[in-house]
Amino acid sequence: MENKQILGDLEIKFLETKNELNFQSSMEEIDEIFFIKDDILKERFVSENFSRQLCHRIVEAFMSWNEYLHSLIMPNPQNMLNLGESKVLNTQEKQEVMELMKRIMEISSRNSIIGLTQNKKAEAEFIDGAVKFWNNEFKPRMVKIITKINLEWAKQ
Repeated sequence: MENKQILGDLEIKFLETKNELNFQSSMEEIDEIFFIKDDILKERFVSENFSRQLCHRIVEAFMSWNEYLHSLIMPNPQNMLNLGESKVLNTQEKQEVMELMKRIMEISSRNSIIGLTQNKKAEAEFIDGAVKFWNNEFKPRMVKIITKINLEWAKQ
């Protein structure tokens, strides 16, 4: 299937899903954060059950960040990069990282519950909540943390 056709299928499925679930987030907002178009093009597939595919991508993006955050709290002793970055953060900043990790784990487990219960209202709230969490909490905190780490790398 050609990329234009896949993206066209995505647009149709997105609008159908948005109307069915009645969530507020736009394709542009979601794509800017979670790269749904790139993921669909990589998979070359738009699911008939697109809402679950979308929620899976949201969780996948957050869990990828969670792996990095975990390395800041519990660095692999065999990885000098992890060890170096972990030392940059003070106790309060590490606590903030832990809070972000907890929130991501709550998001992930909530998605599992939604998948099991097929609760469409909760699914809509999940999608909008993920966008809101990213914009209002996650991204601003991560910019602060990553900037501090980057400045330390720049000194060396």
